[in-house]
Amino acid sequence: MEEKAFENAPVSFGTNLGLILEYYDMYIEDRQSVSSEMRILFDSILDSKDQVNLGTTGSTNNTALKGILKWLVDIRTYGHLVAKVYPLYPPTISNAPTFNFEDYGFTEEDLKSLDVETISTHLTGMFDNALDAVKYLKDVYSAPLSYEYMHMNNQEERAWFEENIEVHGDISYSNEEKKELFKELAKTEGFEKYLQKNFVGAKRFSIEGVDSLVPMLNHLLKLMANNELPNLQIGMAHRGRLNVLTHVLRKPYTMMLSEFMSTDASKFIPEDGSLKNTSGWMGDVKYHLGGKKKFSDYGIEQTITLANNPSHLEIVGPVVLGKARAQQEDVKSENTPVQDTDKSLAVIVHGDAAFPAQGVNPEAMNFSNLAGYTVGGAIHIITNNRIGFTTEEWDARSTLYASDIAKGFDIPILHVNADEPEHVLKAIELAFNYRQTWKKDIVIDLIGYRRMGHNEMDEPMTTNPMLYNEIKNHPTIEHLYGDKLVSEGVISADEKNETIDSVEKTLRSSHDLIDKNDTIISDRIDLPEFTKAPQLNTTEVDITEDRLKKINDALLTYPDSFKVFKRLEKVLERRRLPFENEDGRVDWGHAEALAFATLLEDGVPIRITGEDAERGTFAHRNAVLHDPETGEQYTPLKNLENAKASFDLHNSPLSELAVVAYEYGYNVENNEVLTIWEAQYGDFANMAQPIFDTFMSASNAKWGEQTGLTLLLPNAQEGQGPEHSSARIERFLQLCAENNMTIANVSSSSNYFYLLRRQAENLNTDKMRPLVLASPKSLLRNNTTSRPLSEFVGGKFHEILFDNKAPEKVKTVLVASGKMAIELEEKLASEPDDSFLLIKLEQIYPFPKRNITEVLETLPNLEEIRFVQEEPKNQGAYYFVLPKFLEMKTDKQTFTFVGRQESSSPAEGYAGVYKIIQQNILEEALKK
Repeated sequence: MEEKAFENAPVSFGTNLGLILEYYDMYIEDRQSVSSEMRILFDSILDSKDQVNLGTTGSTNNTALKGILKWLVDIRTYGHLVAKVYPLYPPTISNAPTFNFEDYGFTEEDLKSLDVETISTHLTGMFDNALDAVKYLKDVYSAPLSYEYMHMNNQEERAWFEENIEVHGDISYSNEEKKELFKELAKTEGFEKYLQKNFVGAKRFSIEGVDSLVPMLNHLLKLMANNELPNLQIGMAHRGRLNVLTHVLRKPYTMMLSEFMSTDASKFIPEDGSLKNTSGWMGDVKYHLGGKKKFSDYGIEQTITLANNPSHLEIVGPVVLGKARAQQEDVKSENTPVQDTDKSLAVIVHGDAAFPAQGVNPEAMNFSNLAGYTVGGAIHIITNNRIGFTTEEWDARSTLYASDIAKGFDIPILHVNADEPEHVLKAIELAFNYRQTWKKDIVIDLIGYRRMGHNEMDEPMTTNPMLYNEIKNHPTIEHLYGDKLVSEGVISADEKNETIDSVEKTLRSSHDLIDKNDTIISDRIDLPEFTKAPQLNTTEVDITEDRLKKINDALLTYPDSFKVFKRLEKVLERRRLPFENEDGRVDWGHAEALAFATLLEDGVPIRITGEDAERGTFAHRNAVLHDPETGEQYTPLKNLENAKASFDLHNSPLSELAVVAYEYGYNVENNEVLTIWEAQYGDFANMAQPIFDTFMSASNAKWGEQTGLTLLLPNAQEGQGPEHSSARIERFLQLCAENNMTIANVSSSSNYFYLLRRQAENLNTDKMRPLVLASPKSLLRNNTTSRPLSEFVGGKFHEILFDNKAPEKVKTVLVASGKMAIELEEKLASEPDDSFLLIKLEQIYPFPKRNITEVLETLPNLEEIRFVQEEPKNQGAYYFVLPKFLEMKTDKQTFTFVGRQESSSPAEGYAGVYKIIQQNILEEALKK
């Protein structure tokens, strides 16, 4: 039987047969509408039995054809494996293709007989024959800039790369551009050398080895200006940060050198207000600090922001994405925010050891195409030093490249040699153009080295001698590129040396301006006044029953064509009862909806995300309704007639760390928005602990960075086991100082209503701070927690709740929060006893000492204060409140703990055991 060309074609049809047939129909209609690989395949299928005529210049046999096709696929897919992307210390790559024609079963003569368009229609007119075209492609794909894009699912994107690499990929800059590039590199390297010489051993995490990052970012700013993009949000870890601050954000040399000298750097901040320097009353090390710079050098006003970043390496990535999203959105638009992805670009600079190792990176890359989180494409740059602290690549990851995890998210990757700065500029051009065209993420693997040790006191030869033997003998980039320009005749040797020498002279003159005796070293830290005032602003206006009724009616009115799921409609219709009947109650979800609606009418934008946040984990919110017949969605809070701001609600991916980081960044950038994250269960917030520890609680003290982020963390012992019980209030309380957060465990739906409104009122003020709410589960529909409509009119948030009917009879005060308080309240309601007074501690921090003291002072016969909690004694709020109550009580009064015994686990694993212990706690609390 005759062999057909397509029977052994290097394409496995399988489930792709339908796609192949679709391409074939396109080919029949227009041969140029399919890729070159498909053209070769279909040409071979339609040609003669023994010879396949390709174009008009000649013919070749089927075996050669298949070899050529495979070679083209391989060079585009695997050319990066033989590319010149390593400045030094290249890895051994097993089984890399040779790309020798003979290995693929064809010869140069076979290629000479083919038209250029057979290889690539993009190259038609550029070469005389296919041989020259193939040699060109081999050079392109094995250059110091290489590409991984063939793994991508979208054929149109692959075709875009093919054209932009093979046709528009020339690296050609004018002599003036080359001179400017050299000057930037000389400044970048000269800055590091000056610091090394004058501040011996001072940590700076130098950029040396990936110096070309600086001109890359500056080139990006020019590209953005040409496309009228005004905002660049950058996130990066330590390495190279000081150089980026100095040469991208244009922080004056005097400021940076002053920080090394521990003198007052603020004296050198530009007087025009163009540079905002980050600082808090506690301060932070230099290589954590960010900044913001405004300038108009490239024809439009642009703002660069470098985010502050703690030592938790990659955590800043999603923070920067959230900041970019906040800049892109118009939240004052009616009902739904309007996003313009050309208002801000996010660039995240990663370390090569951290990029594949830190789980927050795949979490953040998963945001790329999610409606609630996309920023229209972020540019990821891996500053690839080829080493961690002392850990080399083979111990740091299981993949060839640090960038390989990005391929799982259909993200293209560019690998570029950091010692080839012109190729580096081309890489950022291609990355930016891809982002603008496809609005998707892209990764640049900037492959260099690390000239110093992990820090400037570290000696890398003790642990990594083979790598550092090469580094020691490797010329630095200012000489590599300077000598290249000298050899090209672009500059003279004298010009090269003068440029390098001028950097040190400039730095020396700046250094001389600083008075070394102007020290800021002190044994005293002065706190800002706003940290001393625990009371938040509360100014309630225009909350009337009539207003709430109109809102409620609007929330329960749907388009004529929209049908609500009948079972849910019955539940929602109950929300009319409080407006029709004095016995009606506003439950938790209803109170929240009314609070959100009043805020939207007041002009406060709201963004709420979380796992299942649209419905609510416990089916209490139901903010997004679904037509059971059409699947259409309707969100009443997005359709309020009198709304003056937007409402945005999204189910988040099953992630805590990156999602909370994103929301933190969003709120920092736009703290006029009531930004809320809700955990599925409060325990799940554990996975976002770095955000609470290093950002949310301390950002203001370290960096002067404020946030009003709100966390809703479902919390309570209900017999659901150790991982569905505790919001870990004790951990948040441990982070509390200087009135930096509000920690609450509220037992009343009306108090929740006012708590949300108070949080919103203090946004964008000095008093703004995060709110951590241990939100309810079983209490969501509890009749005691649900409150009458009258409590929602003309009220305010109460830090404590109590009913002091007979103060002279009280002998025992019970203090409790949340569900524990409700259980005690219900127990006392069923078995009244005036010798007990329950104080419901609604706000735990700032601790309402004055409010509680005022109550205690009205109780002349008080003998004992009992603090009652569900959590084990070593958890919950007990150890936080203990010293406060010991200070408040009199010598004649005792302070007692009632709750679970100390435990390493937050809860029992069996519902039956839970019920017994919970009952014992209630009995112990009310024991006479």
